[in-house]
Amino acid sequence: MSGNLIFNNACKVLAALQTDIDAMQALVDAGAVECPNAGQLHSNLDTLRLAAKDMSDIAKREITTLKREKALSRANQMQEDYSRLKNLFDHLRKIQSERAAERDRSELMGANNAGPGGRRRATAGSKNSGEGPSMSDTSAILMMDGMLKENESLTASDGRLDEFIQMGRGALNELYEQRQLLKSTQRRMYDIANTLGLSSTVIKYIEKRASQDRWVLFGGMVVTLLLMWAIAHFLGRRQA
Repeated sequence: MSGNLIFNNACKVLAALQTDIDAMQALVDAGAVECPNAGQLHSNLDTLRLAAKDMSDIAKREITTLKREKALSRANQMQEDYSRLKNLFDHLRKIQSERAAERDRSELMGANNAGPGGRRRATAGSKNSGEGPSMSDTSAILMMDGMLKENESLTASDGRLDEFIQMGRGALNELYEQRQLLKSTQRRMYDIANTLGLSSTVIKYIEKRASQDRWVLFGGMVVTLLLMWAIAHFLGRRQA
């Protein structure tokens, strides 16, 4: 894939990311505790990261100094835009996680106070102890803290699962790009072979080697998918 095509696609992803993160910023400012398209934002951020890396790799292979400097400048700018949006996204997600934890704590405390006999237990505890929380209140607080920690653990596991999925997507994208590169290299080798007039034996050997490389590529894709499934299955069992 050419550097200009990668740059144009990266600009489209960057524009979409900027719009979505601005919308997320508005939700956070309005007090929202959830982002409905967090998964899509993760995916687009990973796509932008890979695009910036590819742009940098292609820029380093430019022959002329002028083209190389221009390409590196665009790659560095894309990397800076990615870092800026990634940091902003992580900051907004942290705010939402803290608000969600506070909301869960408030709901648990409200449910405990509104339960049957809750007020009577609180009143009786105040009369018996004179000051400080009663044993039942202490137990309820400990129970709520435990439930809150469990909820935070599940939220963190969910975030790690999203990261593993994005890593898997990135690996599959890289495998696909390698496959396209192998096909392009194969075509070039055929053209060179025809130009040089190589024997049919050499051409058959090239075809056999290309077929072997293709099976290695497919094997890598299968192993990647199996690892993604194993990670998701393991985390799912831990959450259960």
